[in-house]
Amino acid sequence: MDNFLASDFRKWLIATRDPAEIWEQHRSFLIIEVIFYFLALLTFKHAMCSGGRYRYLWFTTILHGCVVESLSYFLPDIDNFWHAQSMVMLLGKRLPLHIVLFYPVFIYTAFVSVSRMRLKAWAEPFAVGLAVVLLDVPFDIVGIKLLFWTWHDTDPNVYDRMYWVPWTSYYFHAAFASAFAVLFFGTRRVLCSSPRFDSDGFIKETLCSLVTGLLAMPLGVLLFLPLYHPLHDMLGIHTEVCVLLFLSIYFIIVWTADRHPEKEARTTPSKGWFDVISLHVFIHFITYITLISVEDPQTIQSTGLHETIGPCDEMSATHTAFGSVLEKRKYLCASNYSEGYFDFHCLSGSAPKSGDSWYTICGTALPNRIEYIIVVTAFSLLGLIVYMQMLAHSGNQIKLSRAADSKQHQTTGAMRKKKD
Repeated sequence: MDNFLASDFRKWLIATRDPAEIWEQHRSFLIIEVIFYFLALLTFKHAMCSGGRYRYLWFTTILHGCVVESLSYFLPDIDNFWHAQSMVMLLGKRLPLHIVLFYPVFIYTAFVSVSRMRLKAWAEPFAVGLAVVLLDVPFDIVGIKLLFWTWHDTDPNVYDRMYWVPWTSYYFHAAFASAFAVLFFGTRRVLCSSPRFDSDGFIKETLCSLVTGLLAMPLGVLLFLPLYHPLHDMLGIHTEVCVLLFLSIYFIIVWTADRHPEKEARTTPSKGWFDVISLHVFIHFITYITLISVEDPQTIQSTGLHETIGPCDEMSATHTAFGSVLEKRKYLCASNYSEGYFDFHCLSGSAPKSGDSWYTICGTALPNRIEYIIVVTAFSLLGLIVYMQMLAHSGNQIKLSRAADSKQHQTTGAMRKKKD
């Protein structure tokens, strides 16, 4: 009995899928999975080579990602999206492994890039939030159209869309990334005494990382309270307005702080500025331009967990942070839904039945391919330009102090001698 339970737990914890099957049915998803592994490797290399607090930053983003993703699947009020099935799936086939790496790919990259601007402590978290949104916009627009995931059909928190991307997705990324930044350095200002990116010892750094990884999500949720919930839930204002107001406030804070930069924030670009982070950013944005230009969504079939099919008139409650109770359909109504990025045309009459949550959906044609290409290219170029300014035309990377750098070299040398 114990062996049986252990086996079931292992199957729930991790499952694999044949990459050949993904390539045949969902080629773009396999491509993005492999690219994310590579981009995560670049950020990991940067963290390990930089040493000090950079290493703790990388691992803290992983912890933060695990907390956000796992709670999203187990809390009914925010369980409103389903990932496609990748080569490695976790948590009952809900979480692709490369989505765990999404967090260092986005947050670590944004953090390192923004740090070169040498902003004041009160402005830096808002810059990190905006920098993450820049990385996310083309990813979201391309991802939803190519069925990297699907959203709940009638959930009021994801109902307002732009190119089928919920506006709240951008609010979420800005809020959670800025909350992460506040906690990552805020806890260290309280508990540590070392310079900005120097390690203050394993115990203190680990404690700060644990606090950040576990509490960044709750703090990010709190950032929905002053603007989104009162405007959207109580006054019925479109989410687009809430998000643009929120991001505008972030921008004004960052722009105000950058009006009087420190001397170290403006340096002449050197030949060494194009490092693994710069390579990462270039690959990241070029990938989306390429995918939306060459991929045909109509050929995509995504088989896996999706919103459960069921009666069209059965509703369920969604509780907001302000105590309001909103309604959504409990199930996806297969005969009447508004998700224009997928249908069942490729199933030859074998549409999913009531009660099904594991079924196949089919991609739909781009309504205007040129428009999609222009939009994704524009946001990608915007991201490239902004990141170029941070990486090549701001300050140099914040390095470890001489004492910390010397200590790191001594540790590395001792490890090498022990290995020899």
